[in-house]
Amino acid sequence: MSAEDRHRLAVAAADKEAAAFELDHAELNLQEAIVVALEHGEDPEVIAEVVDLEPEKVLELKGSVDQPPLPSLEDLTSVAPDTALPGSVSDAS
Repeated sequence: MSAEDRHRLAVAAADKEAAAFELDHAELNLQEAIVVALEHGEDPEVIAEVVDLEPEKVLELKGSVDQPPLPSLEDLTSVAPDTALPGSVSDAS
């Protein structure tokens, strides 16, 4: 295989991966916006119409509003700030 063909294939594969990442990111942003609108008391059917989804999909996300949120990395590190994580480098003197 020529270097030019190999480069063209690698660039195309990287472009596809980047597009998939952007699509996943957009999906997460949409889900977050839906959850926030639900938390604000918006009607799931109106949300579904605005975002062009089936009402059932919005109602699935409504169930996640009732569940406690997962802890963030900041929440986890603030619990024990002086504790080093396994495998991390500590400031030993």
